[in-house]
Amino acid sequence: MWVGRALIVVDMLNDFVASDGTLSCGQSGQNAVGPIVNLLEESLQQGDLIVLACDTHAPDDPEFVLWPRHCVAGTWGAQLYGPVQTFYEKHAGALVRMMPKTRYDAFFETPLAGWLQDFGATEVIVAGVCTSICCYATASGAYYRRLQVLIRPDAMGDLTEEAHDFAVRHMQAVLKAVQIS
Repeated sequence: MWVGRALIVVDMLNDFVASDGTLSCGQSGQNAVGPIVNLLEESLQQGDLIVLACDTHAPDDPEFVLWPRHCVAGTWGAQLYGPVQTFYEKHAGALVRMMPKTRYDAFFETPLAGWLQDFGATEVIVAGVCTSICCYATASGAYYRRLQVLIRPDAMGDLTEEAHDFAVRHMQAVLKAVQIS
């Protein structure tokens, strides 16, 4: 039986990945770039839906009470990081989409659930940054919609190794996420 699969790449943006980004994961996020690009290429070849979920804020977003100002629409910080941007520029279209989001969960007040339903997705691969924040929230959103969550820990990065490891274990134990290679 054919299974519709989607790849959701979360927040691979300059402010979260570049060394001089406002909320950078630094080396951890940068180490995830190669595995993410591999996932992007594999998903494209397999005809999977690819969604680049991008944190996008207004200059006066209330989230800036909790976090420093980041990913403001139209700024360098809100742009896709390096090779992920290159991939998007080359392949943007019906199966490769960029989607702004304003909360940790890429499903919150976005068209993502509808896109996945229209595509017939029953599985989602979640990759990106931060493992313990936006990746975990997005994986939870997928789980709550009865989608099988697949994860590849080397295609995620976090602010600390401890937070990353805990989130991976938690996704596996609580969301029944399946680790892929």
